[in-house]
Amino acid sequence: MLQQLIQSATQTAHTLRRRWLPVLVTLVAGGWVLFAFWLSDVQGRMDLPIAYSIRMTCEDDPEAGLWRGGCERVASDIAQVGRPGLVDLYGAFVEVHHKPGPRQATAARFADVPHEPGFDLAQALAGQRYGLALVTPEFEGVKSRAHAEAVKEAIDVRDRALLAIGRAGLGIDALIAGAAANLAHPGVMVEGAQQYVGILLGTAKTSDIATGLSERR
Repeated sequence: MLQQLIQSATQTAHTLRRRWLPVLVTLVAGGWVLFAFWLSDVQGRMDLPIAYSIRMTCEDDPEAGLWRGGCERVASDIAQVGRPGLVDLYGAFVEVHHKPGPRQATAARFADVPHEPGFDLAQALAGQRYGLALVTPEFEGVKSRAHAEAVKEAIDVRDRALLAIGRAGLGIDALIAGAAANLAHPGVMVEGAQQYVGILLGTAKTSDIATGLSERR
């Protein structure tokens, strides 16, 4: 029996020496797919609390007028129930993680637009769900009402996608959709891999992957 095991191991080693390139390609491709799924899981776990915060922000409250402006624009999405389809989930992951964020998506259109006389960003965001945080990076460089409105619309699109991901939760369909989106957009995969190397080297934390991806938001 020992002789058979040795012979089998020898044959396996011989086969690997003769076919090392296909084996290497298979291992790399398999690892790349596994990483896409792992990254999808990280993305989904990051998206769920954000989706919940959108719902929480737009809940009825006696003082809702202080912050709920704009909630009516995503009210129908908040009211939706049931799991979204796989195609819808794929589109949602693409929208959230693989497209430019609201600021980047609108910056080029308004790059040469001068400052609108009398426009005050803080006043424009007062009472709006878009300006709840002390820091609003999506509105960086906004100098007109038209630009601010364009950013709001882009945020609405992103938030609708987040709400869809939130309805799916951590289900296998969401994991597959996110992995498929990652494989179709390798740029984010490369960035995620670089950050993961930082985690292994001890120079970064797992949360840094989420932070890096959130720059697209």
